[in-house]
Amino acid sequence: MSAAAVARACCASMIAQIRRQHHCQNTKRWFQSIPVVDVGSLVREEQAASNVAQQLHKACHEVGFFYVSNHGVPAQTCQKVLQEAHAWFALPEHTKRRILIRADTHYRGYQQLGANVTRYEDGYQRDWHEAIDLYREQSPQVFPASPIHGPNQWPTQRPTFDIALREYIDSMLHLGQHLMRGIAMGLGLPTNFFEGQLSGRDQSYWCTRVIHYPPLAQGTSHRNREGGIREAAAAAVQGAEVNRSVQLSCGEHTDYGLLTLVNQDPHVSALQVKNQQGQWISADPIPGTFVCNIGDMLKVWSNGLYKPTPHRVINADPSQSRVSIPFFYEPCYEAIVEPPIALVNKLGTRLHQHTQLRYGSHLEGKVLNNFEL
Repeated sequence: MSAAAVARACCASMIAQIRRQHHCQNTKRWFQSIPVVDVGSLVREEQAASNVAQQLHKACHEVGFFYVSNHGVPAQTCQKVLQEAHAWFALPEHTKRRILIRADTHYRGYQQLGANVTRYEDGYQRDWHEAIDLYREQSPQVFPASPIHGPNQWPTQRPTFDIALREYIDSMLHLGQHLMRGIAMGLGLPTNFFEGQLSGRDQSYWCTRVIHYPPLAQGTSHRNREGGIREAAAAAVQGAEVNRSVQLSCGEHTDYGLLTLVNQDPHVSALQVKNQQGQWISADPIPGTFVCNIGDMLKVWSNGLYKPTPHRVINADPSQSRVSIPFFYEPCYEAIVEPPIALVNKLGTRLHQHTQLRYGSHLEGKVLNNFEL
């Protein structure tokens, strides 16, 4: 059988599987662990990539989270940027504030401890972390204008960090494009569907957050208590559901973009993922991997077949800080996000479950609501 025939047969199999899943939307996401997908053949663009695409589809549909191994990003690149981030966050506060995030910096730069918030009906709670936010650089003079467009405030106070971070971002753009090609294949779409005017390495309105999580016991809501974090937060560490008013390192949320790839410290377990039974499953660091999760935009593009999974961060270690560097591989700013007709037809339904939206407008609504500066 020729390579083209193999590809057609694989695509037909995927479409049949997708159609069955679409007509069984009540798939129970009762996962107890997060799958690991070896993406080596996908990154190397080998014929066996179709098998990887099937694994990515299963992970996106049934969990919404997955680890990727054999991803092609050098271990030194991943380790160096984490080491440099620890060193940068150890700088004096007045030094870090030189790149302080504000509205007139286009919401790019350094956010102090507690600036990022988790909102709830009657107010908000300050998340106990500090971070640097960077996006694809875009002239603020472009039309249509956006409060987010502008240059980045790079962490040049430590030049070695600046260099390591730029190298890391370049590597993640390459990996993100490969993973989205696999996800497109898994949906039975053309391999390059998420490129051109929709996304792609050279068009993605990417975001990188370099996040430092000090021990939660040092948080503003816990300072007057002896013996560590408060009872509610301590219960959350053990997997309990807690009110959004409880201060965590980062409160429960889903990601609002396309695909997130997280490089996390190997020595502190803090990320938790929520299954459909309401159980919180730990996403412990696995050496040599990135932990990935899908965002709100992939829910729309897949016509609801893929759903983003709620997650939160709790650094309960009494003495060790945690750094993670999530890279958000996003659509183009002006991308119109809607289920593709080809996928809707393959699923055997005539009506879209999700109406179209402009990604940039969605992003603005989220970013402008993220902070209490």
